[in-house]
Amino acid sequence: MSRTTHRVTRDRAVCRAHGVTGVLVRPVSGAERAVVVIGGSEGGMHERDAVALAEAGFAALALAYFGAPGVPPVLVDVPLEYFTRALDLLEAEGFAPGSIGLLGGSRGGEAALLVGSRDERVGSVVSIVGSGVVTQGIDYGAGRLDAILQSSGPAWTVGGDPLPFLPYEVGPELLGTIERNEPVELRDAFAALPTDAAELDRVSIPVERIRGGVLLVSGSHDLTWDSPAYHRVAADRLTDHPYPWANVVLDSVGHLIAGPPGGVTASEGPGPGVTFRFGGDPVITAQGRVETWSRSIGFLRYTLPRDDAAAT
Repeated sequence: MSRTTHRVTRDRAVCRAHGVTGVLVRPVSGAERAVVVIGGSEGGMHERDAVALAEAGFAALALAYFGAPGVPPVLVDVPLEYFTRALDLLEAEGFAPGSIGLLGGSRGGEAALLVGSRDERVGSVVSIVGSGVVTQGIDYGAGRLDAILQSSGPAWTVGGDPLPFLPYEVGPELLGTIERNEPVELRDAFAALPTDAAELDRVSIPVERIRGGVLLVSGSHDLTWDSPAYHRVAADRLTDHPYPWANVVLDSVGHLIAGPPGGVTASEGPGPGVTFRFGGDPVITAQGRVETWSRSIGFLRYTLPRDDAAAT
């Protein structure tokens, strides 16, 4: 049985009034749940995703946090307080604490877990090929990929102070791949997860503080970064979480599974002066994208608004 597709409205003025760059998309019939859509390292905002969510019955705020007018040009020193303004907007629009979710892909999944761990108004977080550890920033102004990896600072700040992060690690093999103009597996640019428990804790996101559900979805053949391992760090911290949570790893699937079905699922694509390998068979990854979107919608419906009584 197919679900009803709702007609939607788009409001950019309300975003400007609250000091954020984005568009609020709502079903004409109204919505009881709201979701902030947070994109990845491509920057800008994912309006198509927000429209698809609104057609499914959610109010959805497609939020740009870098790479668009009014926000930083690069993913460096982005204040987490900016995301607080997006939650303020939704609360002002009548969405009660616990009825707001976050849906992020890749670096946006990392952001979603960070923001959810810091604001109790968030009742559900979905991280698609994201990370339970904080990773380094991306300064596209530095030029080619190798220059970016060797010069970028922290991605996120709180109160003006940078959050500790897992750094890039640029070895001779990766540099050789770039120089030979061969396709790059970006996961090779990240340092290994710390084996020291205290150091791992220092760069990990305290996802156990999220007051609501948490869904983690990754692909086993993600070549952009090791999202299964990074999500496993989060899952280990959620063992005793009182709210619904799941850590799903889709077999033989690459990185490009965030967003509604129909988007790009190629195994390679352009990067800053390089070609990236995203991983996964394109057909299987496209199927994984369909499954991931369905899981995300179902999880957000199930966990919003937050059920505190069931968690006690």
